[in-house]
Amino acid sequence: MTDLEGKMNHPMVGVPLDKLKPKKVRKQIDLTLWEKLYVPEVLRGLGITTKHFASNMLGFVKPPKGKKRSVFTVYYPEERVTLPAAYRGRPVLVAREDGTEKCVACGLCEKICPAAAISIVAGEREDSERYPLTYSLDMARCVYCGYCEEVCPKEAIVMSAEYEGLAERDRSQLLYTKERLLRSEESVRGRIEYIRRIYSKCNY
Repeated sequence: MTDLEGKMNHPMVGVPLDKLKPKKVRKQIDLTLWEKLYVPEVLRGLGITTKHFASNMLGFVKPPKGKKRSVFTVYYPEERVTLPAAYRGRPVLVAREDGTEKCVACGLCEKICPAAAISIVAGEREDSERYPLTYSLDMARCVYCGYCEEVCPKEAIVMSAEYEGLAERDRSQLLYTKERLLRSEESVRGRIEYIRRIYSKCNY
């Protein structure tokens, strides 16, 4: 038994391991007679929905003794969720300790972005190192696919855990410049370690 199997929950997502076990997929495309009748399946779905609704309402109205509640509701903004490392929030640029960006303006993220949300103008420093003279990200077009961080050879752009401020009444506020995207490497350390693990093995 591995260390992972010996634990009750998955260390990254906090979900019981028995729920993460792969489920058998019925490859039979044809519907069974029960499924063809349609109404029983609808009633079964309503039963599942009713069960969840009743349990959540009961836990909210009369929570167990000594507990505030038993439902999985987060009272935002007073309460904040602890996001897993796999969460894909706003893409950000990683900065070195001296404050300069790790990006070398290779243009791979701009090329692979399916929504064409990234625009880069490259420049060159005195030591012949390339850097983005301007780097703009249109969050009104971003689809949070994570392709940019996957293709980046320098780990210079990652999907952060930032999820606030993603909606604006003025679309011009959703156009992020390089200065607004820069984050310290330490602040996104967890995400960098996560992508190193998942991209270092062929699991897709």
